[in-house]
Amino acid sequence: MKNTIMKWYDLLNVPAEWRDEVENAANDFDKTDIENAADPFAYLAENENKMLCLLYSLYRCEEFFNAGKSRGIPDDILFATLTEVPRYIIEYHNMTKGEKRGIYVGNWMGKILRGEIYRLGRLEFEMRTCPRSSEKHGVQVGDNVIGVHIPNNGGPFTPEACNEAYLISEEFFAKYFPEYKYKCYVCSSWLLDKTLKQFLSPDSNIVKFMDSFDIDEKATEAYSSLIFLFGRGTEIKDLKDITPTTSLQKKVIEHLLGGGKLYSGYGFKARP
Repeated sequence: MKNTIMKWYDLLNVPAEWRDEVENAANDFDKTDIENAADPFAYLAENENKMLCLLYSLYRCEEFFNAGKSRGIPDDILFATLTEVPRYIIEYHNMTKGEKRGIYVGNWMGKILRGEIYRLGRLEFEMRTCPRSSEKHGVQVGDNVIGVHIPNNGGPFTPEACNEAYLISEEFFAKYFPEYKYKCYVCSSWLLDKTLKQFLSPDSNIVKFMDSFDIDEKATEAYSSLIFLFGRGTEIKDLKDITPTTSLQKKVIEHLLGGGKLYSGYGFKARP
């Protein structure tokens, strides 16, 4: 088990300066309690020891990779999808101000390592059921859809890059998951918060992404935007001490400190 963990540590280019620490933790790692849980990744999400999630995620990379290879999925897509693992190791390092090693987002790791999500071009695509209905898109609650996620690495998510990713995804799911029939694309994200249009120009990538979806009017008050704009762990009370480095950060800080609210929007998008 330790050999598998360290194999993927190296293959995924996790920062070398933490290798000894992770290897020492792997010496005593026991996955029995994790795999005895009804949902191992939900168990890890609740566990305070985030090193366990790091070790188990690296261990499960082998299973994810082999399952993908058995379907014929190319190595580059599998490795691109697994870049989420080192990304969240680094994020937890930053979140704890360099004091701890681990992965904070156990449930998200579960989606990836169970093979529910794939990185295809600039976007990530998730096989999931829909929690809302849309008459326009012929979708009922519980229907199969493809969820769209926008990772914060990979450069600008221009309309051209996004459109290319949708076309890649259509080919990908038809070829490697032909049994998965889906109605449309959906997205639940702070990037679909119409409030942001107050702060952004109409030709910004965020607004163009937003406008590519039919957004449900039932928005949910949420502040996940703070994670992506300022870093995981940021709360509204922290904003008074943050010096903005972008105009969007500046306007969001002014908006929230002035008593404004932000939301998570939910949108539907037709297949290309």
